[in-house]
Amino acid sequence: MNTINRGDLKDYYTNATGGAVGFTTGNFKGFEIGVKGIFTYETFGSDLGVEDAVTGKNAKWDYELYDVLNKGNFRDLDRLEELFIRYRFGNSYLSYGKLETEFTPLLNHSDGRMKPFAHRGTWAHLNFTENHQVNLGWIDGVSPRSTTEWFEMDEALGLFYNGFQPNGEMAEYHEFYSSSGIGVLNYNFRKENFQLNFYDFYLDKVMNTLWTEAGYDLADFNFGIQYVYQNPFCYSQDFAYRSRYVQPEENGQVLSSQLSWKNSGFNLAFAYTHAFDSGRFLFPKELGRDRFFTSIPRSRLEGLGNVNVFALKAEYIFPKTNFHLGVEMQQLPGPETGNFEFNKYNVDESFQINSHINYHVSGFLKGLSFDVLWIYRKNQNQNDAQSIFNKSNFNQLNFVTNFNF
Repeated sequence: MNTINRGDLKDYYTNATGGAVGFTTGNFKGFEIGVKGIFTYETFGSDLGVEDAVTGKNAKWDYELYDVLNKGNFRDLDRLEELFIRYRFGNSYLSYGKLETEFTPLLNHSDGRMKPFAHRGTWAHLNFTENHQVNLGWIDGVSPRSTTEWFEMDEALGLFYNGFQPNGEMAEYHEFYSSSGIGVLNYNFRKENFQLNFYDFYLDKVMNTLWTEAGYDLADFNFGIQYVYQNPFCYSQDFAYRSRYVQPEENGQVLSSQLSWKNSGFNLAFAYTHAFDSGRFLFPKELGRDRFFTSIPRSRLEGLGNVNVFALKAEYIFPKTNFHLGVEMQQLPGPETGNFEFNKYNVDESFQINSHINYHVSGFLKGLSFDVLWIYRKNQNQNDAQSIFNKSNFNQLNFVTNFNF
């Protein structure tokens, strides 16, 4: 990873190497036991701890390849990522322990760093028919992305930067919520050209999030729509204002849509998202990343309200070569710095473009893949050093090699 900041602001680069070893037993009367460990170390790179002379800050993104809670440690970075027992019946299963959940648009693996999000709890994956599927989960522990430790849910909430409260105060809610976990209910329906996905995320003591998503295929076209509604619980009403994760009057609402077209290896999509002025859309950064149609690497909606987001995405898959080219352009108008009512992290309006190349090797080295991701992001208004350093007005090159066998 190489982060190139604007002008004379300091640049950083680092190369991380790691591996994961997993083993799952054979099926015995439906039961399986699985274990997986992961390790990371720095191969080479610049000194990430050296501060920029203008801002007094050091590296951000590059540290995320290691352990952001133990900066400076580039060697002793191992984690027991999975340790579970699973019972299979038909096309369904029940799991308990440290496990990888089924995909959801909020609680997810988000494998964009050396150590992805990992979760602990109970998960039921139920396939009733080929058209009807249900997932039920209760997650009571998490090892956030770019960390090595495991945390109970009440310890995890607020581990990372807490941002601002709607009145402009610095938020400080870490370890104020005695949350026992997050419950997930998911129902998926698919028939012919129509797909419906419903999710309910119950974050104990904090809030509830309803996520509904539908898609329809017509010839080479697909239209998708997502609607999200959030409702805070009254548990924190007696907390000090700055100690609340969400304020009682906030009801995050988001509507996202996408029209896409696929033909002969070429994919083109236009997406639009609107976050309403009923409150900020919130979801703990320690648990996963939002997957709206306009969400792209280095730019998510979490923390924003009363904004519009536009995205244009194109991809070409070369026939018979396992070679992909893609580009994503995102325009984020609306956020006002200093207007914390709808801007938890005080971000500026921005333009971003992501370009990626992906190649999967075939033959003897099948399982080997190469990914190149180039990111350019620019603020539209605030361009002083403190506003942009490691946040915007940067180029970033990511080169990833994976070998799965």
